[in-house]
Amino acid sequence: MNKMNLKNLKFGINNTIIVVFAIVIVMLLNILTVLTETKLPKLKIDLTENAVTKIGNETKTVLKKLDEGNCEVEIIYLKGMGDADTQVTSVLEQYDAFSKNISYSIVNYHKNPVLLTSYRIDSNSNVDGSVLVATKDKSKARLINYADMQRREQNSTVFVLENLLTNAIGVVSSEKQMKVCFTTGHGEVVGQDNAQNDGMMLAGFLRGENISVYQYDVSTGAIPGEIDLVMITSPVKDFTREEINNLDDYLLSGGNVAVSLPSMVKLERLEDYLSTWGVRVNNDIVSENDSQMKIDDSGIYFYAQKGECKALSDVEGRIIASYMKSLEVESVGDIAADVLLSTGEEAVSMPIKDNAIDKTNITMGRFDLAYMLEKPLDGSYENTAKLIVTSGEAVWGITREMVTNYDAIVYNSLLETRFGNADFVMSVLSDVFGEDIQSIYVPMKTRHVSTLAMSQAQADVLNVCLGFVLPALVILAGCIVWLKRRNK
Repeated sequence: MNKMNLKNLKFGINNTIIVVFAIVIVMLLNILTVLTETKLPKLKIDLTENAVTKIGNETKTVLKKLDEGNCEVEIIYLKGMGDADTQVTSVLEQYDAFSKNISYSIVNYHKNPVLLTSYRIDSNSNVDGSVLVATKDKSKARLINYADMQRREQNSTVFVLENLLTNAIGVVSSEKQMKVCFTTGHGEVVGQDNAQNDGMMLAGFLRGENISVYQYDVSTGAIPGEIDLVMITSPVKDFTREEINNLDDYLLSGGNVAVSLPSMVKLERLEDYLSTWGVRVNNDIVSENDSQMKIDDSGIYFYAQKGECKALSDVEGRIIASYMKSLEVESVGDIAADVLLSTGEEAVSMPIKDNAIDKTNITMGRFDLAYMLEKPLDGSYENTAKLIVTSGEAVWGITREMVTNYDAIVYNSLLETRFGNADFVMSVLSDVFGEDIQSIYVPMKTRHVSTLAMSQAQADVLNVCLGFVLPALVILAGCIVWLKRRNK
């Protein structure tokens, strides 16, 4: 074999080794990528602006607390006939990776249609793509519907799966649950699960905060003593004398009642009962005149001022109110009264006459909007009955479309760093419950639809680099290698 053939053989062997080595490296990188995706979710890279598929520190804190206890939680992705949603499964894998007390699985629901029944969950809707969160013993379970995992805003999609999932884990793993009962039969705003057009679902919000929610018709008899709070949310029909007596008996046995009065309806018997606690409901409508307090030009939507009440000491965000009546309180016996919410000094009160607002007779000043009253039982404040009275429903995060614009409240709440109305609800309930209700707040993650802006000069430079410079460098490198080999 001559020297030239030996050189060619050596050159061919070297090229073959390099090609094989490159193929092996590519294969190893692919295998490593697959292992990272399936076995090591913690190492996943999320390049979205808000790390949509990466769980946040708030969730990690909840999972750490879960691992410190004995409760084991199942997360089951209910796969339909099509492919699984990788954005959803990526989030679920994160929970499985960060907690030893969480087991994650994917189940084809169509092959096991009785699965939800075994967890005592009734669902008549399509559950494909939904997520079931439950304890191992199946004693507690929550279903997160696929349709609720994200919502569309103007130019973006708000991904709320982490918020829902973390709260569901908190619900099923908690040992204590507060019980809230919504009254029915008087046209109340919330309490029904099918009243989406009538306001923000307060009942759904409470369920997400580890609170058991019930409905009760107070005309049927005594209110069960195990109920921690009875909520009367903006009724349009008055209570009967018998129903008032049932509420009074419940309160005098150590119960708690929260009354949210309607804006444009007068309820004679219910308001008469509130007067026995010292609360007078004025027949007017209050709006703000201070530009710093108004949300819109009309003053209908405004920020309520928090009172000095200890129950609201931890409320951080601003509380949105709309079209509320003014309240007054006077001393009655040993009942203690604290102002929860009020207007600013430049608010205006307009009387209601013939079911219409009289804008010609305006009174300006500061007006009370909500009270917390506490009545000692057996002569001691160790055992008390609590009555919360608000003169409008919006402070509870709910509205009636015929009175206020629901979209306006939702839009303005999204502008707040933290929605104060949610803090208001949880702080009031914590005071009623007698201990802090830990609201699990997970920031919403938004996927923005954006474009990469580029000037003409930048585009020209990019075109030159990709169209001329880069190819020229490749050709130059090839020529240099060829000349070196030719001279050997």
